[in-house]
Amino acid sequence: MAQIIAVSNQKGGVGKTTSTLNLGVALTELGMKVLMIDLDPQSSLTISIGLEPENLEKTIYNALVDDVDIKKLILFDNEFLYFVPSTIDLSAAEMELVSEVGREFKLKEAIDPVKDEFDYVIIDCPPSLGLLTINALVACDVVIVPMAPEYLALRGFNLLEKTIAKVKKLNKKLTLMGILITLYDNRTTHHKDVVTELKKNYPVFNSMIKKSIKFPDAVLAGQPIMTYDKKFEGSISYQELAKEVIAWEAEKQA
Repeated sequence: MAQIIAVSNQKGGVGKTTSTLNLGVALTELGMKVLMIDLDPQSSLTISIGLEPENLEKTIYNALVDDVDIKKLILFDNEFLYFVPSTIDLSAAEMELVSEVGREFKLKEAIDPVKDEFDYVIIDCPPSLGLLTINALVACDVVIVPMAPEYLALRGFNLLEKTIAKVKKLNKKLTLMGILITLYDNRTTHHKDVVTELKKNYPVFNSMIKKSIKFPDAVLAGQPIMTYDKKFEGSISYQELAKEVIAWEAEKQA
């Protein structure tokens, strides 16, 4: 049965999509079968793997709103990496689902029939705490929070933390796996201080993702950084993150 991971932070521009994509690819390189789901109406994950959203006929929107079998929406890159895309249509899903009974469980219901077929399902959440993100938190086992090491980001994390606490009433197994430090600059005292503060109160991954122009370059090339430049420091960081994710699950099951 897959471990389902929501990659979430209501603040945009912190590397949610980059982390979803490259963690997914890194896990496949360790022999894991991975399904990635783009739950963001901006379709950043869809674009990052080289797809054109306007050319897609069926997306995660159809699973949430029209109850289309998610198996009909899954695209695949290779025998280990699978993907469910999104388009801007997804922005209407929150309004269309608002009157639905059990609207918070729509994504969980969509994923349940296929979760036994994967080792990991990774959900790229939108930069908000609306119904789509609630669906991801209800459907997942654990949350990874990409966060820039800044005090304002630290304060904003409290909102997500409160949301997670509320969603636990609907999903008792929901757990914060860890905070992933992104856009990190080890030359900056401010960044080091924020990381130190975070580690006092929250689980923080040892792997930290440094800021680099290579990440947007990889997006322009329609590739994950893992294949765009495998020897790049950021690629190695995501490889180490994947090992931490696997070790976390193994330790919990022990």
